[in-house]
Amino acid sequence: MIECFLKWLSEYAAGLGVLLAAGPVIWGIVQFILVRREEQKRLRFETYHNLIRQLVEREQADQPKKLDRQIAVVFELQDFKHYYPVTLRILKGLRADWSDYGPEENRGRLLEEIDLAVKHIQKRV
Repeated sequence: MIECFLKWLSEYAAGLGVLLAAGPVIWGIVQFILVRREEQKRLRFETYHNLIRQLVEREQADQPKKLDRQIAVVFELQDFKHYYPVTLRILKGLRADWSDYGPEENRGRLLEEIDLAVKHIQKRV
């Protein structure tokens, strides 16, 4: 049995040497990929939450919300597939809340963009 193992080891010694030498390089690549994936996950989280903040909060308390920015944010939220279930709930809730405002609020374009985003997300969920 030992002879068989030694024979096998002598036949594949060069390959095993290369494999062992490449091990640290392969491990470094795996570590890089894992760290990069976590960074992207964190960045996606931060970006998504910043978009939600821009949608529902004023930049400055004494200034009105920017309608065109809100429309753009609703459009951009469609790129965050991981967050589709919660985005759908948020947009439906905002649609219901903002529909109660009178026409002087001039939210028609925003409500239309919300409707388009909801339809888009519902097709993909």
